[in-house]
Amino acid sequence: MASRRQSPAPSKRTLALKRADGEPLTRADIQYDVLHAIFEDKSLAFTDPYDTAEDAPRLCFRDLYIKAIMHSSKATKALKDKMAESPVYAEDFAMLSLLVNVGRINTTMSFFPEMKTAIRTYHPIPTLQRTNGNMQDAPRIKHVLKTGLLEREANNPPTTLDEVLSRAKEGHIPATSILNLLFVLSSHSQGVGTHFSERFEFHDIFLRTEISSASRARAFLWLCFNYLENPGSAADDYDEEEKPNPFADPAKDSAPFLISLSPEEAELENVDTPEEKEWAEKLISQRDTIVKQNAVKEAGRDVMKVAELADEPSVAGDAEPKKRKRASRATVDKPKRTKGSAEKSRTGALKKGAQGSQVSTQGSTPRDDMSVEDDNPRPHLPRLMGVPEQGESDSAFRILLGKDVEPRNGRAKANRYSPYPRSPEPAAPSKPRALRHAVPERTMLQHAWYIVNNTDPLVDSDDELGDEHDRHDYIQRLKVVTHLARQWSDPLPGLQRTLEYELSGN
Repeated sequence: MASRRQSPAPSKRTLALKRADGEPLTRADIQYDVLHAIFEDKSLAFTDPYDTAEDAPRLCFRDLYIKAIMHSSKATKALKDKMAESPVYAEDFAMLSLLVNVGRINTTMSFFPEMKTAIRTYHPIPTLQRTNGNMQDAPRIKHVLKTGLLEREANNPPTTLDEVLSRAKEGHIPATSILNLLFVLSSHSQGVGTHFSERFEFHDIFLRTEISSASRARAFLWLCFNYLENPGSAADDYDEEEKPNPFADPAKDSAPFLISLSPEEAELENVDTPEEKEWAEKLISQRDTIVKQNAVKEAGRDVMKVAELADEPSVAGDAEPKKRKRASRATVDKPKRTKGSAEKSRTGALKKGAQGSQVSTQGSTPRDDMSVEDDNPRPHLPRLMGVPEQGESDSAFRILLGKDVEPRNGRAKANRYSPYPRSPEPAAPSKPRALRHAVPERTMLQHAWYIVNNTDPLVDSDDELGDEHDRHDYIQRLKVVTHLARQWSDPLPGLQRTLEYELSGN
């Protein structure tokens, strides 16, 4: 029996790999020698859960793991066809999936150069990219693994090591799928420490480089067989012989012995070949080219969108500023999203440089002369010549109504829908009626003659600034129109009475 000493204290080491965007994952990062030893083992020790025949042949770990991926409900047809067509791609994808399965690769990593999202980082793995197959990204791989359950456990998979062993004792062999077992072992890494004569946990298989890769791989296979196929010495059925673990230490029939290495011996393992280094550089260069091309396309689309919005005529005065604001926000926000976190600065710099070159070739964005956002508005030209721009009266609309109402919030009221720029008009202080100056005596005819001689007809009436004479004239006209409306049923007598009324000076 293996030693039952307590598992070590929680380790402060980080399991998941942390690398900058574009940095390749080397053999040392993924512990390729351990993966290679696991997948090269040809021991036919595992039951095939997907073949219900009684005489179904047993599988080695490589075939069992690949078969489990292909039977996942979320594995796409393209992935299944590629794995069935290319055994090399199937093995490379299975090794990468195993790293995701145990938590060595987190869900922020992606492994195909065409990736466009800014929330993940691209990392070539030259050792596992021996074919041109799409290696996908970590979130998709994890989703495939999470759904790779057996039919009998689809609604209630075991989540602890004790639950896995109890199902094996109940006669469910294998106790769970190999994909789910690795999730459980990774979540309860310290629980396997009781099986080994020294302090060792499941995560040490991929972290402790001072132990030989071959012995760590054998410990991994021993654990998989122990929880999938063998309920252990605590089985209630003593009549049935315990299955021998083909990966056990032959001398003690227990967990395999872990061989320690010297620092010099450890450096001889997981060494990248020159071909893999050259292939990594090519993959990085390919990724840089794709990033620059995508940045140029995005910048071109943004410039064209702004130009199209600038060329469109505005029906309402407020429509154009809103469109322009959305377009300008799009051109500003998109480069910000591509920057990402600090470790993604490399991709952000590539995109920023590509967009800068594109914008410089396109020139500045044209602006519409009708836009209210014009940096150089046209100079204000009053309608009445000789009347100062800062007049005593309020807007023409208030003059027309003949009301001395203080504008809301103490500001001169402006037409918010007008596309023409207006000079700011200070609010006129409200005075009591008794303190106001009397309207100068000027008949309607005299005022009309004054308007003809002192008004520029080419200036729009929106820019009109009137005085007290204009106010009085508007009031007189309004009275005439009001009386005409009242006498509309008999226009000629009504007009005569109105004129007599107005000429009387009332």
